[in-house]
Amino acid sequence: MHDALEHTGATEHDEPGSSAEGEGPPEQDIHPAQPTNTIQIDAGDLSKAQADALSAAIDSAVPHLDRDVSRIGLLVVDDAAMIELHQTWHAQNTTTDVLTFESDTHGPLDVDIAVCIDEARRQSELRGHGVQDELLLYVLHGLLHCCGHDDHTDDDRRRMFGAQDDLLIAIGRAPISENA
Repeated sequence: MHDALEHTGATEHDEPGSSAEGEGPPEQDIHPAQPTNTIQIDAGDLSKAQADALSAAIDSAVPHLDRDVSRIGLLVVDDAAMIELHQTWHAQNTTTDVLTFESDTHGPLDVDIAVCIDEARRQSELRGHGVQDELLLYVLHGLLHCCGHDDHTDDDRRRMFGAQDDLLIAIGRAPISENA
């Protein structure tokens, strides 16, 4: 896992994700994604079957991204580990749902994404869907940040959540972002 994630540690209604790579979105070159990516998961509390299902869902979404993918490292953490990461990288002493650490904003996507299982449990209960669906939403959100999407304004948030739902639909899942 990327060195950034080895330093491990949202508010209840935080929108998913933020990128630790600069303030602006990465330059967006359109690259049809090829299914040659590598997904590495440090699954935390997830069972092997849950981790495999999450990996398969992520893998099925990759061809629908606007950027080639060389590697996705996923770290599933609890609140304590996410708080530590959030403090280290964003100087915020709170948990959050997802943090994205992009190695390079040019070329194929090489990214580490940390997702919080505790936040996913809370949010999935509030939103009425499964924890796995919530974790997938967090990962897709992080990947979309790397593809140039942002969610700082209401208009940006609507576009990004629409893109999340488009990805979910493309892989045969129900859209859930409108509740995010």
